[in-house]
Amino acid sequence: MRVLNVYLDRVYVGKLVEESSIWGFEYDADWLAKGFNIIPGLDLAAGRQLDGATTRPVQWFFDNLLPEEKARTLLEKSAHVEPGDAFALLTAIGHESAGAFTLLQPGVELKPGEVYPLTSAEMNDRILNLPKLPMNDSERKKMSLAGAQHKMLVIFKDGQLYEPAGQFPSTHILKPEHSEPDVYSFTTRNEWFVMSLANACDLSVPDVHHIFLPAPVYIVERFDRSGEYPDVHRLHVMDGCQLLGLSFREKYSASTVQSLLKLAQSCIAPGPTRLAIFKWALFNTLVGNGDAHLKNLSFRLTDRGYQLMPHYDLLSTIIYATPGKHPCEDLSQRMGDAVQFGDLRKEHVFQFGLALGLPEALSLRVLVQMIKDIVPAADMLIAQVEAEPSHPGKAGEMQMLKKIRYLCIQEMIGQLNRA
Repeated sequence: MRVLNVYLDRVYVGKLVEESSIWGFEYDADWLAKGFNIIPGLDLAAGRQLDGATTRPVQWFFDNLLPEEKARTLLEKSAHVEPGDAFALLTAIGHESAGAFTLLQPGVELKPGEVYPLTSAEMNDRILNLPKLPMNDSERKKMSLAGAQHKMLVIFKDGQLYEPAGQFPSTHILKPEHSEPDVYSFTTRNEWFVMSLANACDLSVPDVHHIFLPAPVYIVERFDRSGEYPDVHRLHVMDGCQLLGLSFREKYSASTVQSLLKLAQSCIAPGPTRLAIFKWALFNTLVGNGDAHLKNLSFRLTDRGYQLMPHYDLLSTIIYATPGKHPCEDLSQRMGDAVQFGDLRKEHVFQFGLALGLPEALSLRVLVQMIKDIVPAADMLIAQVEAEPSHPGKAGEMQMLKKIRYLCIQEMIGQLNRA
């Protein structure tokens, strides 16, 4: 039997166990006396709670903390873990995960935190070493952040990067360019631009930065943290798959309006949450984001219940489609009868809003305001990039941003205004 001790922001919660491919969880007695249930689908009760053969709330919950796709493969190789052995990967790199969890083997103590300054040259070298080595120093910060892209846990303060070690929480996530730049070009600028647009369109998003090391990187503030550096604390946050008790493999197939409504109804303020999710989905259609799924929605568990957290991982994806084929790309979520971007019309947006419990008049008001906000904001951000000093790739960045502005935003506005 394999065992990991689970801590929530330095407080011991219980034991995660695995035997014969069946996972289970056992709450600590002290946590039972004064804590809360951390895993949807389990009871806050004494004794070991085991997964079933087909429904596996414990395994799915903790597996959702791990990276996906190539990022997971890289970490498996780096940690010398058999492919597909999620428990072994959590054992190797569970020292800091999404949200507030720390997973340690029995007998391993929570190490005191330290912080190491990072030079631009050192960071640039680590990016150049991808995909051979993960970006975080294996002796400093073990990381298991969910997602498909390479990421690094950092502290970003007054323009200086630091690498946290031991139990010192990171405050930001750093992303380099996509691992396939010939296919997905200038993704750091893409995400910075789209996240900045979201802020201008009144979506709740964290602060973002785009800097050159000289390699371009995108830096986003972690929303699962509270306090100011150096007094930082982890927050208990889970994504949509975790809250619904789903495997990460269902992040696309289960990303339906019914699932979104269920998530909103789980929150302490279901009405405002339904509106926020509607705005998130509408914004994704305007910027051409066909990759928004259940793991892109996160929820904080407070003493009053669940609360939707700021949006993240927003970027335009359909600009990378075969030229002329972007209207044939699938929407992230079906809206009414519309399946592809080229299908979408105003009535489909209203149908989607109604399915979320929003009256048509409210959906129209949100649509009109977002269209009013997004165009000048996009033009201002493009002008801001154009005014930056020259750097390698700037011409390509400008071309990419104008694709989002005209191929995505302008075309979609035209479709939504069409009778």
